[in-house]
Amino acid sequence: MNEILNSNFDAVYPRIENAINNAAFIAIDAEMSGIHSERNLKNSLFDTLNDRYMAWKRNIQQFVIVQFGITTFYRVPSNNAYKADSFSFYLFPRSIPLKNRQLSWEVEAIDFLYKHGFDFNKFLVGGISYVDEIDESLLRDHMVHGDVENYLSLLSYDEEENFKKCKSKVYEWISNKLENAPLKLEVITPMVQYVLHKDLRNNYNDIWITSDNKSINVMKISSNAQDDLFKKDNLEEALLGVYLGFSKVFKLLSSSKKTIIGHNILLDLMFMHQQFYKPLPDSYKEFKSNIHTLFPQIYDTKFLSFELRKLYSRDEVNWKINSLNILYEYFTTQGRITTYNSPEIIFNEEFSHKKNYHSAGWDSYFCGYVFVKMAHIFCVKKFGTGLEERTASHSELMSSVKDFINSINITRGNEMYMKLDGEDPMLSRPQWLHVKLKSPSLDIKQLMEKFSSYGSVDVMPFARRRVLVAVSSHNTASEILQRFKNSEELQVARYNRIKHATSMTIFLWSGAVLSGGVLAWMLKNISKTYINQ
Repeated sequence: MNEILNSNFDAVYPRIENAINNAAFIAIDAEMSGIHSERNLKNSLFDTLNDRYMAWKRNIQQFVIVQFGITTFYRVPSNNAYKADSFSFYLFPRSIPLKNRQLSWEVEAIDFLYKHGFDFNKFLVGGISYVDEIDESLLRDHMVHGDVENYLSLLSYDEEENFKKCKSKVYEWISNKLENAPLKLEVITPMVQYVLHKDLRNNYNDIWITSDNKSINVMKISSNAQDDLFKKDNLEEALLGVYLGFSKVFKLLSSSKKTIIGHNILLDLMFMHQQFYKPLPDSYKEFKSNIHTLFPQIYDTKFLSFELRKLYSRDEVNWKINSLNILYEYFTTQGRITTYNSPEIIFNEEFSHKKNYHSAGWDSYFCGYVFVKMAHIFCVKKFGTGLEERTASHSELMSSVKDFINSINITRGNEMYMKLDGEDPMLSRPQWLHVKLKSPSLDIKQLMEKFSSYGSVDVMPFARRRVLVAVSSHNTASEILQRFKNSEELQVARYNRIKHATSMTIFLWSGAVLSGGVLAWMLKNISKTYINQ
């Protein structure tokens, strides 16, 4: 596992770039500082996809990705194998000129990350910076039009003291005519580096300054040499690169247009959009369009696992939940039988150590591994069992899952899923149930306990002693209707908007399209219907 911090990011970046450009596909994963700003947020079976998007947008906007994992999978020529190269990035929202950024944590997220080996010291000290496109544009504009005095006004107290101390040492060093050895100065931030560069170059024409990670080196040169060095130097781009940090990797991922793999990837995509691209739009359709433009080919292994279950009986595929760790354990143990002759995954042993679930780098590797194994099963089902005797090509593997491209799992989605490259599917969803509580001792909590034994349900208050129930499947609805058909405690029926509407709702609906005697006639007849129920 390649652990990437601010200290080694520049050195490793060429390797990351090469791995992305040569990948057959790329798996990703993210760990966040939190996902719930509202304690009562609950994914409901009543939700539409727009409801779900807006709820998550509202809840995650104050949190950030703190660790990002990328695993590139390279198809080994003339071999039934993929070579995996994994990178785990610690990310930290460092303050930038013109903006003092804030960081929010959810206590449960801190506890979760700590239990799974997240190193908070590496996050705080070595986390890599990033900016979105809006902040990048502001930075570029500021560098073009700003001057040293303007930059000095943006320094914090500690930065200003560091700047003054360094400048004083340079003056003493220059004043010593006998001192020709380069001068090394420790600086505390990239901004101090930049302002020192600008100030010293403006005031002295016989020195040159170069930068290391947290220091600058000052050397004496001729004025003619300085002119030549100025022509080759791009100080602003160097500083911008420091602030861009991981955003350069995000741009690489997007510009490569490589296939992206994730597990239950919706939140990862939303965080990536708001953190490295632009704030999340209010329009759900615009969000889908933006993501599809950034990453035209996405596969969600959570969604694929649901589709895979449809190919087998429960005895053949016996995982009870399809979390990433359960799927990985399955395909590395008993699932090997169903994936006979599937491509081998060759991991870079030089950087491997104990596998750690819920570490972004490792989870990206697990996700890509599971994708290959599931794609092989779909491939055998599509092209025939002969693939158990010969090697399936990468093109055949990808062709076998093309029907599921850009299909994103929706947690507790009642068989809904998000389609990034078009209209969301119109699936046959179970009709809501209308429940009238006849027993005064029965409350909503008890009702949920009764119904939950038949499958996932959600209950929404509707009127006095009446509720609406959303169920996860048609079988669940049928079983509840049959079981409580003659119940003395409650009355269950399939919900009908007219039959079960409250009097006020009927009045509002009718008032929009009817008037006078027609409305009176309708209310009279509906009243008769209620009386005769």
